[in-house]
Amino acid sequence: MGSSGSFLKSGGFTSKEWEKVGEIAGIKILRKIGLNAKTKGGLPLYSNTPGTAYILLNTDGHFSQYRQYGEDRKAKFDIDYGRHGGEKPFFHIHRYDGTARPNPTPITNTKGDIINKDLYEKYKKFLKGIKL
Repeated sequence: MGSSGSFLKSGGFTSKEWEKVGEIAGIKILRKIGLNAKTKGGLPLYSNTPGTAYILLNTDGHFSQYRQYGEDRKAKFDIDYGRHGGEKPFFHIHRYDGTARPNPTPITNTKGDIINKDLYEKYKKFLKGIKL
């Protein structure tokens, strides 16, 4: 996981910014800790483990984000449940273009209607606490 208190080749240690607090369907749930705990934003952009994925829950314990990493350890895509300029949250995907996080592609609309059935069926198991 990104910045987990690793030793640097140049000497010294990185600070531990994340900790595992559980799992959903075999995917680690991470929580920000230390100084990082007060910052906004999603999961780390890089992972120390190639091809892994992590889940972030809101402070109320409901699903917020799933991030998939490639073999190069960089974020490939995010599955989020949140707002993008609207009043109501919706389930959507962001596919990374390099390090840029483009506008979302809806999986559901704000009414909870499923728009992309394949993606919904594949990732619905992570929607802890979300009722569409």
